[in-house]
Formats: sequence, C-alpha cells, structure tokens
Amino acid sequence: MVKPAFQIEVPEISDEDLSHCRLLVEVNAHSFTYTLLNQRNMGPLAVKYFQLDQGKDKRLTETLREILENDPLLKRPVKETLLVYNFPESSLVPEPLFSMDTNKEIIDIVHGNLQKGLVLSEKIPWWELFNVYRISPELHHLLQQQFTAGKYWHYYSLLLKSYKMFDSGAGEGKDCLKVIFYPDKMVALVVKEGKVHLMQTFNYQDVKDVIYYLLNTCRQLDINPEEVRLLVGGLIDRQSALSEELYKYFLQVDFENVDESIKVTDELRELPLHYFSSILKMAVCA
Repeated sequence: MVKPAFQIEVPEISDEDLSHCRLLVEVNAHSFTYTLLNQRNMGPLAVKYFQLDQGKDKRLTETLREILENDPLLKRPVKETLLVYNFPESSLVPEPLFSMDTNKEIIDIVHGNLQKGLVLSEKIPWWELFNVYRISPELHHLLQQQFTAGKYWHYYSLLLKSYKMFDSGAGEGKDCLKVIFYPDKMVALVVKEGKVHLMQTFNYQDVKDVIYYLLNTCRQLDINPEEVRLLVGGLIDRQSALSEELYKYFLQVDFENVDESIKVTDELRELPLHYFSSILKMAVCA
C-alpha cells in the first residue's frame, strides 16, 4: 500500500467539520497531494503528500486507484471537491486569440501529437488568459468515478489565480520569479511589469540544473537576478545545498509563507510552512 511521504492531520475530524470543507486534490506524474480546508474557520484539517513510484509495470492510474481506495478521509463526503491537474502539456492563450476550435491544434503544435489525450480549457480568473491543456483520459475517468461532483482545474491556472490574490501586492511592485519545487521538477512563474511572461515546468536532476534554468530564464526575459524577487515554495529545505546556491545568484529570496487568512494550527507547524503554502492558497482561492 502506498503511504504518504508526509501528512498533517488534526485529530477527530467530524462529519460536521467536513460539511464545511473544500477538498483540493493535486495530481502529477510523480506525486499526489490533497488538503482539506475548513472554510468556516479557514483551518486546514489535513494535508497529505504521496510520492508515486509506478515502476515499469505499474501505471499512474493504478497507483492512484490504490491510494483512493485505501485513504479513509477521501471516502468521506465534503462540501466541495476540486481536482487539479499538474501536467506540463499546457499553453496560455491571450483571451482575444482563444477559440475552442483551435485548442487541439495549439497543444499538438506546442507539445507534439505523439501523446493522445483529452484536451481541456478554462478561463483564468483575473487574467486575460485561457489555459489549454492535455491530460490522460484514463486518469480523468478515474477521478470522475471517485469524485462525481468534482470540479477540474489545471495547476497553472490556480497558481496564477493565487498569485494575483496573495502575492502580487508584495515585493513593492518588483518583477517576480515564483518557483514551486518538487523532488524532480519545478514549476516556474515569471510576472514582469504585471504581465505573465513565463509559466513552465522544468525537470531537473541536481542543483546545477536548477540554477541553469533559472538564470537562463532571467537572461531570456531580460530580468536582473539581483533585482527580481525570487519567491520559493514547495519541497526545498532552507538549509539545503540548493538554497545556498539560490542565495548566491539571487539577492532577494523569499520563502513562501501561509497567508494570514489561513489558520496555522499546531499540526501545520510540524513541517516548514512553505512545503504546502501553495496548495493551501489554491484551496482558498479556487
């Protein structure tokens, strides 16, 4: 049975508590994360992170089905459920250029047509952008079966929405490079002069890869690493070699915090808050 790499859960979660809860589930190729947020008092009741190792003969949907069948919290009814797909086959399209008729063509041109998948799209609130993305039909069917009333988003869309709600007012109007780290990849968002200039997933193997991608991004977008605000979240330790390298090249590094609107419980303090600050912000603004 797949066990969570880390979990935070308050004791004795009642049905009454869950009746006020929003469940947000994030799925990507190598991890599965969910949080339960009590919208009545803005207190997270649970945060769980599963590292997925499908192996050669085990598919993502099979691993996820095992988690869904064995996690008791995911079987209990909640007020609402949001399913978030965090896969890189996504393109942001300016609203004036968006057309449902060209969605598949856009994805095939940008990401290739070898992978046959389900193409979805959504308007990103507070931005004049649409997100067009491709996901596995098998995965989508599995989540539809498990969460019959669930609503679906792409990770990029909610990251942009939460940025506008929580992060855009900080940093004294400076350009921002926001990076969410996972064990094998990072999601990077660049907002320059109030506009989105980049939203991309980078796979990496070591610290040198990370620094190369971030510095090359700055060079390509004409951003000064010494002046840009580097906002860091996800699975990165403050005392790690990666953190040390970030401080060498970027002079304004901020580790993402949980917004003051979210109740920080004793259980949340068991782990660094930047580990799960992004998913909690998404659960608030979704």
